[in-house]
Amino acid sequence: MTRRRTLDRMPHRLVRWLPAVLAPIVVAGVVAVPLVAAATVPDLPPKTAQQVLQLVAKAKDVRGFTGTVRQVSDLGLPSIPSTGAGSDTDTASALDLISGTHTARVEVAGSSKARIAVLDSSAERDVVRDGSSVWLWDSEKNSATHITASGARAPEAQGSTTTPAALAEELLAKVDGSTAVTVDTAQQIADRDAYTLVLTPRTSATTIGSVRIAVDAGTGLPLDVQVIARGASSPAFETGFTDISYTVPAASRFAFTPPSDAKVSTKTLSATDRPTSREASPDAKPAVSGSGWASVVTVPSSAVPSDLAANATVRRLTTAAAGGRVLHTALVNVLLTDDGRVLAGAVPVSSLESAAG
Repeated sequence: MTRRRTLDRMPHRLVRWLPAVLAPIVVAGVVAVPLVAAATVPDLPPKTAQQVLQLVAKAKDVRGFTGTVRQVSDLGLPSIPSTGAGSDTDTASALDLISGTHTARVEVAGSSKARIAVLDSSAERDVVRDGSSVWLWDSEKNSATHITASGARAPEAQGSTTTPAALAEELLAKVDGSTAVTVDTAQQIADRDAYTLVLTPRTSATTIGSVRIAVDAGTGLPLDVQVIARGASSPAFETGFTDISYTVPAASRFAFTPPSDAKVSTKTLSATDRPTSREASPDAKPAVSGSGWASVVTVPSSAVPSDLAANATVRRLTTAAAGGRVLHTALVNVLLTDDGRVLAGAVPVSSLESAAG
């Protein structure tokens, strides 16, 4: 019964996660961390889907690891110039992070220490968490932000949920009866033998065809996640390890000191911190309609910048549609309505239009 209750929560989280990757592009900006399967088919003992799910649960015993994560996206997003007339550097940078190919170095020790370095061609962005301390570093801007927590509240290492292990854990925690869970041919990821879990929506009312998760046969750690659009044969989004070691990183790897000439800002969180009045207002909270894979998230106009639809970059990214403008991708569609709302979901544009009323 406990496992059933856990499985009952999956598609809603997937529909929340996918818009979370894309919707912030047009609302603010997003930091994404960045596949990978060998031709070798390992000879593994057969396991049922339930047994592989139990193997994933074993991953909580992994004390730490170091690895290289590679993200490949083919979402069909348009390119936005970062320089020149009408350019939007922040949006172009955000789009670049979830388009094409990106590589990150990931180090984890226990549940409170993590270091993620997104490696750009000429710059590096790091997130370093050591307990209640988190450093955010951008080498191109030569800037660092130090976030500390006191009391019961601890900061999260932003970007960590885009690692294959964390992403798969969140997706699997939300599976319910609207999803078929099966086991496909074993594979090898980063020189590790892995079982392949396949999540397939039982409804045609979604843009998602399937999600494939490679699970380390030895440790249970998810090593690779593919999200495949309906009707497609290759993933529109994939994040996976190209190499991994289960040696626990040294404590020194989670200590960060910015360069002496860096621009440093600080922020302190306390257990008494409260959401802003805007966050606390029921009128500003997103609403979810539909269910499972066909869910639609609606952000009310009170929580959306009033000039969003007029933004030149947003207009480049979107096309005219009934009652507003649409950002279309292979996995998620986003509708900006004429009355200022934002609707998003892994559903066809017609479903967003219907939900908008």
